[in-house]
Amino acid sequence: MKVAGHTVIDEFRKACEKLPDNDDYLFVICDNTKNRNLRFLSYFFSVVLKYISDSLPDHPGTTALYRYFEDMFAPIHTVKINNEQFEYCDLKSEKSSDVNAVIEKVVEYALKEWGIEVPRNEDMKDPKMRELYSQAYLNQEVEWSNFISSRKLSKDERRKKKNERL
Repeated sequence: MKVAGHTVIDEFRKACEKLPDNDDYLFVICDNTKNRNLRFLSYFFSVVLKYISDSLPDHPGTTALYRYFEDMFAPIHTVKINNEQFEYCDLKSEKSSDVNAVIEKVVEYALKEWGIEVPRNEDMKDPKMRELYSQAYLNQEVEWSNFISSRKLSKDERRKKKNERL
């Protein structure tokens, strides 16, 4: 992008020229497209779930923790599919205010039930916390397509329920 005769790369070069020599630097470049939930979900996976995982004795993975908390706090949607009622959660598609509400519930739960004080999203603005956030963001092990619902019955469960093959 070019603004007032200068490109973004020009701005990046100028910022790099100000950095001291003989140090290592890590640059985080993020997508600038409109996705209101991305910053909340990035914080949720990169900081909240990772921090909780690191703090718990068994170190459960972030995916397991996501599903655990999704089951507890995420809004449940109900649809009819061929006259059959189906319930599911899809946190990544919720309104940003709903995603943030779920995250707040998880943070409060971790503190109240497990004594784990997770760094708050507003604290991430503190320069001391930026490295934690950047490192966590870069170390995400999230495959977003995996997170449709933990409430969904497996094919085997549906077969047993209906006594028929799907």
